[in-house]
Amino acid sequence: MSQSIAEKLSRKAVQNCEIYVAEKRGTLPNEIYLDTNENPYVGPFNLNLAVNRYPEPQPAEIIARYAKYLGVDTDEVLATLGGDLAIELLIKAFCEGKKDKLLYCPPTFGMYQVTCDLFEVETVKVPLLEDFSLDVEGILNNLEGVKMVFLCSPNNPTGNVIDAVSIERILEATKDRAIVVVDEAYIEFSDIESFAKRVKEFPNLALVRTLSKAFGLAGIRFGFAVGCAPLITVLKRAISPYPLSVPSIAIAEEALSDAGIEVMRDNRQKLLASKKALIEALNAESFVETIYPSESNFILVKLKDAKGAYEFLKAQGIFVRYLSSPSLQSCLRISIGLPEEHKVLLKTLRQFYQ
Repeated sequence: MSQSIAEKLSRKAVQNCEIYVAEKRGTLPNEIYLDTNENPYVGPFNLNLAVNRYPEPQPAEIIARYAKYLGVDTDEVLATLGGDLAIELLIKAFCEGKKDKLLYCPPTFGMYQVTCDLFEVETVKVPLLEDFSLDVEGILNNLEGVKMVFLCSPNNPTGNVIDAVSIERILEATKDRAIVVVDEAYIEFSDIESFAKRVKEFPNLALVRTLSKAFGLAGIRFGFAVGCAPLITVLKRAISPYPLSVPSIAIAEEALSDAGIEVMRDNRQKLLASKKALIEALNAESFVETIYPSESNFILVKLKDAKGAYEFLKAQGIFVRYLSSPSLQSCLRISIGLPEEHKVLLKTLRQFYQ
């Protein structure tokens, strides 16, 4: 088949990028979605909006509310189209294609590699250790030519956190040579301290944050980059003029009100209780080999015949994430849903393994 003119003229990096394909939903009644780490709890939002006008490029009220929530200054926060755009902006702003390198630690969030491929930034991979902890010495020994380091805490898909001392060591080692990005998308589900209040202390530190997870707003695509004021100024040069929609801004503003934050915290407690109950139920099953420690809104579970279980669940309209990398063989990542959804999940798994 002959190549289209669009394909022929596109950049090689784009030609080599695979199109992201999500699992097809909505084909069976009463489907259960436990595959994309969405939050099943969300508050009501009443919108009466004038959408015929462009929104504020950086909505002042949201920036103020989120800065207050994090305990930082307003010039240390940039609102973005989801956490994914924050990741893209950081790479685009700081990494020269075909010259600079970015280091990350698999297994972790796949968009780090995808975005590097798109911008032709070479990657250096320092795999997590067998217990999924960070190989700090491996990172420190592989910083030659590295312009950016990505750390994910809590990490997706393993669910564990990185201790503060390890992050501090990497920040100190890279302070004059690289930006260290800590992806804190899932941090509200953990008990660890955010590094947000330390961005003045570490001018080479940037954080990726989102309203998609704990705030239950995956559908509005609202995230943040956090860093010292000079770093945020650099990112502002690379961001599009109007990255956020009027409805998204309105919902985010309500979510970041005192009442909205209280709703988020209440929902967090319900979700963590639901996670604890699911882990206890799974631990009682003979087909479960390992449930890894998790400080996020998902769990990583090693099962007998995980691939077969995944396919069986999918056929029944229950979506989880099957993981196929060498270090995650026979594992499923299961997002925490509603208690009644977990009951159906467990019942269906028992049917498969009986």
